[in-house]
Amino acid sequence: MNTSAKVSCSIKSLYQILFKFAGMKGSIARGASGTFGLRIVSTGLSFIIGLLLARLLGTTGYGAYAYAMTWVSLLAVPGALGLDKLLVREVVIYETKSEWRLMRGLLRWSNQVVLIVSSVLALLVALISCFLMSCRDSLVLISLLVALASLPLVTLIRLRQAVLRGLNKVIAGQMPEMLIQPILFICFIGAAYVFFGRSLTAPWTLGINIAATGIAFFVGAMVLLKSLPQPIREAYPSYKIREWIQSALPLMLLTGIQIINARMDIIMLGAIKGPKEAGIYSVANRGAEFITFILLAVNTSLAPTVASLFAAKDMKNLQDVVTKSARLILLFSLPIGLVLIVFGHWFLLLFGEAFTQGRTTLVILSVGQLANASMGSVSLLLIMARHERNAAVGMGISAVLKIIMNAILIPKWSMTGAATATASSMIICNILLAVLVYKMIGIHSTALGIVKLRRK
Repeated sequence: MNTSAKVSCSIKSLYQILFKFAGMKGSIARGASGTFGLRIVSTGLSFIIGLLLARLLGTTGYGAYAYAMTWVSLLAVPGALGLDKLLVREVVIYETKSEWRLMRGLLRWSNQVVLIVSSVLALLVALISCFLMSCRDSLVLISLLVALASLPLVTLIRLRQAVLRGLNKVIAGQMPEMLIQPILFICFIGAAYVFFGRSLTAPWTLGINIAATGIAFFVGAMVLLKSLPQPIREAYPSYKIREWIQSALPLMLLTGIQIINARMDIIMLGAIKGPKEAGIYSVANRGAEFITFILLAVNTSLAPTVASLFAAKDMKNLQDVVTKSARLILLFSLPIGLVLIVFGHWFLLLFGEAFTQGRTTLVILSVGQLANASMGSVSLLLIMARHERNAAVGMGISAVLKIIMNAILIPKWSMTGAATATASSMIICNILLAVLVYKMIGIHSTALGIVKLRRK
């Protein structure tokens, strides 16, 4: 049997396992394959955007843009209060039990609270930034202030995506931000270049990004309204605010740790070495993230299935789904990683000669992302199995280690130091989470899997 036949057989086998559970035959198949296809298109669009911005803004301008957007990603965690993660799980449970009043109450309350919290947070950070940043950081400051205006939009988008994922409307939930927004952004950037040419700056680019995001947000809101089951529209809202907060806070902590693990290197590098270093590093980091796009695509479709299988105590099918999905993730991720490690110089050259300084950084980050892909969907398994606190502990240890290592290595080795700290903490985090997955729910998350399950 040749390689393509083996891949086809593995995908078919994974789908067959998914089809058996809870009558989800069509929806999960479309979700998995559709998400994979959408992720490929989105990754391509993201690459084009990065390439355009790097060429138009240069290393310093692109560094200011990336630095500001990284802060928005980080602040979106406390802004969303962990309710985006909670919604995926609770919507699945409420729909299964037909608890429409609680579902409507959760949707209404979560949107109101998140809008208020994210708006106040954006205002506070803007005021603090104006007070702390000096005049010589004017480009970074203005870029950050413009980017902060998008924080309420970003947090509300997270909630809407979570609800649609919980309703098994995976493709509909991702389409506005993964397809419509980047296409609009590219078109708007092209129009701006025609009018402004090389005078296009990072703050203007961020404003254009907000405009594209706003249109995508409106489209996504219309999709959500059409996707909600009719009983929700007719139900009178009921609330369990205390219970929701108790569940959401550990999820917020967990998401925050994930963002720290993913973005703190850029923030610390930009703060210590400036926007130019952050810009070069961001391009290398974007390249390394290509390795795990299949992991993200699988996780998006897998979340409702894991929650349902675990709730039904169907551990045999859960292990089969986890093992086969982990093997597919590794199968697709490994070639991408090897290409980036071997041909990284030419990849970075596409963005400009100055960005080739990140060659070593790209290699180190690619090794870390390969380790990440090889361990499977570890954090997802813990969250969907209601062990978010254990996941937070494991990832928290990694986040603290990453911050300490970045603080030590960045002043000495700059981008290389940041990459070393990031890759090392990523590997440690995944090993810890894989051990916790086995100890807590008896599931082997890696591509190796097991033949016989050990039941707890």
